[in-house]
Amino acid sequence: MPTFARSLRTVVLAGLLAVPVSGCTLEVSTPTVIDASTFDPTADAAALSLSAQTNLWRAMSAVIHFGGFLSQEVIVGAIRQETNDIGRRVMTAATSDVNTNLWVPIQRAIATNELAAEVLKQGAGAASDINLARAYMNSGFSMVLLGEFFCQGTFLSGAPMTPAQILETAIDRFTQAIAIGTAVPAANAEGVRVVNASNVGIARARLQRGENGPAAAAAALVPAGFVYNALAVDDASNRALGNGVFAYDVGRLIVVPEAYRNLNDPRVPWQDGGANAQDTQFRWYQQLKYTGYATPMRIASGLEASYIAAEAQLKGGNTTAALDLIAARRAANGQAAFGGTTPAEILAELMDQRAREFWLEAKKVGDMNRNPTATPYVGVAGAPFYKPAQGNYGAATCLPVPLAEVNANPNWPTS
Repeated sequence: MPTFARSLRTVVLAGLLAVPVSGCTLEVSTPTVIDASTFDPTADAAALSLSAQTNLWRAMSAVIHFGGFLSQEVIVGAIRQETNDIGRRVMTAATSDVNTNLWVPIQRAIATNELAAEVLKQGAGAASDINLARAYMNSGFSMVLLGEFFCQGTFLSGAPMTPAQILETAIDRFTQAIAIGTAVPAANAEGVRVVNASNVGIARARLQRGENGPAAAAAALVPAGFVYNALAVDDASNRALGNGVFAYDVGRLIVVPEAYRNLNDPRVPWQDGGANAQDTQFRWYQQLKYTGYATPMRIASGLEASYIAAEAQLKGGNTTAALDLIAARRAANGQAAFGGTTPAEILAELMDQRAREFWLEAKKVGDMNRNPTATPYVGVAGAPFYKPAQGNYGAATCLPVPLAEVNANPNWPTS
């Protein structure tokens, strides 16, 4: 067994799907944990990479609906006050849902993919190893979520980072994924998928950082029809492997808001769920984008790349791509032609189309922070909350680092 594997104490295989495992024995006394001394980074690379990938997919489930509360893509049908505080944008570092339902799944996704990459990059053939490329890519997407959602961040117990620094680290991971994915033999189509998805990731991170030229350049590399999905499994014995948005929805905890229901847009499917939400304050207007535990979740696509390129070029003074995209998407979804002409009008319409296009895909929180005055269907700070007894909306648009991290991280400043 290669000695470098011993540098990683344990490799956690959380939610391992049906992956053929060869090489060293994986029989251990503690289920779901593998002693590093029994792990072969060459023979068992797929098991490690795909398991870490599953943690990103599980994080996406959590981030989609809790991010939906924060950005008002959905309204809170839950009784829990902590969840309502996120919906009202008054959450604090002590709000438990910020830690357990947002910070923890993102951190787990980063940590497992980073640790997987640390092991796999020392294996034979690392320069063209699809498993290593996948780990870098999924670490990058996990970091993008951290950088878009949190006001500050850290990972692997490191020092505090700004969102811009986190996103720059994500770009580094995507860049490494592209270099390796490009070298993967052509017979393995996964290499091309990793390259395309990573280019979307770079474009997204660059746009969020305000680097419009590089964002447009990365987006231009992505084929129009490309889609990269997070997959889910309908396993009654382990719902953690299923689509968590659907699981939360059928608990009557998610309600489609009136603003989205009134759009009559096929990109925002919903129905009257035939009951009231859990808190009984609202009718359960049920989202139909995710209709089962096995419904996949879109992480990156050529369509997203086109929106990134259009926004980046618009901010650079060129309205052509934005106007063309707006016209195409309105026509495709039964809307009349757009008549705006000023840059502000065009950006507002582009963000309106984007809000419909990527509804419940964990992108709108980034939109709020990047384009606060142009992002639609968001409650205004100081206006009455949709549960009036709780007061008015707060002004927060990003999440504080949880106290659990602040208190446990030895590199977090104490003053």
